[in-house]
Amino acid sequence: MEESNLYDINLITAEDAEAVMSLVKRTFYIDEPLNQAVGLCTSESDPCHELDDYCSSSLLSGLSFKAIDHEGNVIGAMINGVCPLKMDDEIFNQAQHCKNPKFQRILYVLAQRENGAKLWEKFPNDNEIVEIKVAATDPKWRKKGIMKALIDKTEKAVKQKNIRLLRLDTSSAYSAMAAERYGYTCYYKALYKDIKMNGQPLIVPEPPHLDDRVYVKEIYS
Repeated sequence: MEESNLYDINLITAEDAEAVMSLVKRTFYIDEPLNQAVGLCTSESDPCHELDDYCSSSLLSGLSFKAIDHEGNVIGAMINGVCPLKMDDEIFNQAQHCKNPKFQRILYVLAQRENGAKLWEKFPNDNEIVEIKVAATDPKWRKKGIMKALIDKTEKAVKQKNIRLLRLDTSSAYSAMAAERYGYTCYYKALYKDIKMNGQPLIVPEPPHLDDRVYVKEIYS
């Protein structure tokens, strides 16, 4: 059986929200390199309201998709949201007012990422961009093309919304390699040891996750 016949890709709806968040909490919350490096969540039951808000804010955006097996189980998810091209000041302000010290360090990395990428200068004729905020696959279903299927579905949906740019940030060396395979262009790259505040690196994940990157794909010219 072809891998594409093992699962279906559909829009995330309100009925799926709990199952999608359950998958994200036992994969992305724990495994994402920045989350892991600061010890943000050591198990799926660890609370992180800030990360919950980050994920759920775009869950029902009309651009977020799930992969389900033939029994209806959620085995993959891609949470996408529409964002303005210029976000550095907003994220920096969020970081300053964040009461969770672990999540605050992540926000400061994201703020420096925005300021380093300067996408508003690279795409002066665009006002908004769709960001792939979270990607998760059930460990038992990895290497079966689910991420590629979710990316393809997302790209089609973004084009239908008449939005030209799709963004994929990578804190993981593996997701960076995937972005390259999917035809995304890197517009920002910084070694974690060089992303500092007050002279000290903010977060340095374990190898092979050595650098922070921003990738963008122009869906149409």
